[in-house]
Amino acid sequence: MSSTLQFTAISGAHNEDAVCYLLEIDDARILLDCGSYEDYSGEGLARLQRIARQVDAVLLSHPDMAHVGAYPLAYAKYGLTCPAYATQATHMMGALCMQDASKTLAAREEFTLFNEKDVEAAFDNVTPLQYSQPKALPGRHSHIVVTAHAAGHTIGGTIWTINNGAEDVLYALDYNHTKEEHLRRCSLMEGAEGMLSRRLTKPTLLITDALNATYNLATRKKRVECFLDSVGAVVKRGGNVLIPVDSAARVLEIAYVLNEWWPRERSRRDTHALCLLGGSARKMRSFAQSLVGWMASSVEGQMSDRDTKPFDLRHVSIVQTMAELDRKMRGDTRSRGRPRRAVVLAPVEGMTMGFSQELFLRWAGDKKNAIVMPQRGPPGSLARHLFSRWWDRTQNGRAADSPMRLELPVRLSRARVTVTVKRRVPLEGAELEAWIAQERRRKEQEAARDAMLKRKRDMLDDDEVSSDGDSDSEAPGRIDDMGPEAISEVDLATERLLSGQTYDLYIKGRESTRSLAAPGAGQFMFPFQEKMRRTDDYGEIYDVDEYAVKVDNDDAGVMFDVDAVEEAEEAAAPEQPTKPVVEERRVQVNCQLAFVDMEGRVSGNSLRNILVNVIPKRLVLVHGSSASTKALADYCRDPSVQVTKDVYAPSVGEILNVSSGINAYQVQLADALFKQVRMASLHGSTVGFVGGRIHYAQDAQVPTLDFDSAGLDSAWQPPVLVGDPRLSALRSALEKHGIATRFDSEATLICNSAVAIKRATSKRSNTDCIRILGNPTPDFYRIRTLVNEYLIAT
Repeated sequence: MSSTLQFTAISGAHNEDAVCYLLEIDDARILLDCGSYEDYSGEGLARLQRIARQVDAVLLSHPDMAHVGAYPLAYAKYGLTCPAYATQATHMMGALCMQDASKTLAAREEFTLFNEKDVEAAFDNVTPLQYSQPKALPGRHSHIVVTAHAAGHTIGGTIWTINNGAEDVLYALDYNHTKEEHLRRCSLMEGAEGMLSRRLTKPTLLITDALNATYNLATRKKRVECFLDSVGAVVKRGGNVLIPVDSAARVLEIAYVLNEWWPRERSRRDTHALCLLGGSARKMRSFAQSLVGWMASSVEGQMSDRDTKPFDLRHVSIVQTMAELDRKMRGDTRSRGRPRRAVVLAPVEGMTMGFSQELFLRWAGDKKNAIVMPQRGPPGSLARHLFSRWWDRTQNGRAADSPMRLELPVRLSRARVTVTVKRRVPLEGAELEAWIAQERRRKEQEAARDAMLKRKRDMLDDDEVSSDGDSDSEAPGRIDDMGPEAISEVDLATERLLSGQTYDLYIKGRESTRSLAAPGAGQFMFPFQEKMRRTDDYGEIYDVDEYAVKVDNDDAGVMFDVDAVEEAEEAAAPEQPTKPVVEERRVQVNCQLAFVDMEGRVSGNSLRNILVNVIPKRLVLVHGSSASTKALADYCRDPSVQVTKDVYAPSVGEILNVSSGINAYQVQLADALFKQVRMASLHGSTVGFVGGRIHYAQDAQVPTLDFDSAGLDSAWQPPVLVGDPRLSALRSALEKHGIATRFDSEATLICNSAVAIKRATSKRSNTDCIRILGNPTPDFYRIRTLVNEYLIAT
């Protein structure tokens, strides 16, 4: 049977929008990521809504808005309730990222798309996985297996492999081929001496991004040094530093780098505070400490080197509100009561909302301050606008193929920016009075309704006791036990009570009114109810709260959960009536500006080298500007580049048929086959020729391949090139025997400057082959013998 493979870009193609793609394997629909930025606008969400209920599985790659931003919305409102999969770290940090985004959005506007409960429900639906753990999809799609591999870039970041037997899909977005302070490099680079991992090479389809295709970077060591020098220069002149970051992904790497650098100089510890500002900052650090196993080995080594928790960020002060930050900057014992400056990591990275925008408005006008951006920010954000201004100011005259120049903070000329500020302000005057009146009416209605429900419940309890005559029976005792008709009666009675109408309460019996002398007749009377003792199977029911003993917790030795105390304080705080307002502010940017790439993504040169070595049969390029996507596609289509020429760069909404056309069949191998076939070892694999017959056993769904000794003995097998031998591997084998080798401009292997080895296509069989060219000299025969020993198994 042949397998069909279709790919559709829901969002994030020929642009840098959040990513979301649909992969269809036969009749299975797999959603690759489900991202959206903070504005929650655009056609991507509309396309996602149309296909959400038809999706069979969701794969989430990274715990940031670009990859999981739309998942709670799609789960709560669009019907995307199918199974979802992510690594354990992505599952935890992704939920934290969306909880923080929900709080921030609700604090600035009437945000109704989803709330914190929707986020919790959505991520409860996610199945956490470990790296290299194969997971078969449930139900009728159990033949499709997905596996997560390390991607770098973020903690728990994932490169996905999707396999159904005939197609092997590699989905690799936002990966990093270099090791960082707290993250390992991606699984693509797990081979020896910087070579690619063999298990992830040669996929039938590679889906990757072109975000950094034209974006070349200096080495990571130089970039980290420039980042720290930029922060240090501002600290020395007594300014504040704003570092806009995300809430749960790249912030870990940046905070870790600053934490290790901060104590090297005592003076900055006395004059400045290093702060991580965020509503979920403490929880983020706690989660990170529980996920040390997902980090680099250097972080794990801290468990034995120090008498503290790993990733403790001991030099970073965690603050969760602007009031806490202000108190921190007013001075403490370290600064001897003098006001202090601060280096603050604040979300969000785009500075479109949250603490980073608020600090930008505070500090942008002071010449001593600086904004050091480690990320470019989403398209259309304030951070992206400032990055473009910085790029024009510092990168003019740079050659297109040279690395980006590293610069210390610079001051922009004539820099005035317009900032859209959305916030909530307290109600005043007539609006406040109207809100108070509305709240009073609401509370009166709730109180009246509760009273009616309690009265109705008591009547039901009395009816139960009177009809059964058994005090041991359990009364309903809960509002949930009342049917919808009883609830509607209570609502009607509540309305009558609030409107001032009087009515008679009929206690028992539904027969018509009778004479007062009639025995057993129901009576109209004042609604007095005698409280009955309630019992269950174990005896009388007591209200435990009535007997609770109040304990004074003023003892010095009592330990408190800081997060629990803060949540209790927030819940106990009275609700302050507010309304959302939107205003446009013109801000004069007098502070200095610096950008140092700390995004943790592969650069353009490395991306091109990786594509050549992965050797995909077909390639789909997404998530990058039109210019970068075209540049990478043109590079791959160059005849001199040894990479597939089946390159696709789809637009948003375009449906691609990327099937390989391979016919795959399932057969069951007979036991005799393994006993009789002669096998040979070849580069870690065992191969052999099989001659057999296909037949169906009785009541068998799958055919059996049985051994055919006559056919195997009489058949002649021509030489077959198994797999895809690499000239680079052959070069290493020849050099071990003292052969001097090099590659020329046409990718031909030159040996001892006398023998040429090249890949070619056999004209007779139209298959790949290895050709050895040279004069018949002793070197030629020796090299040919070595090549035969390396490539040929009999």
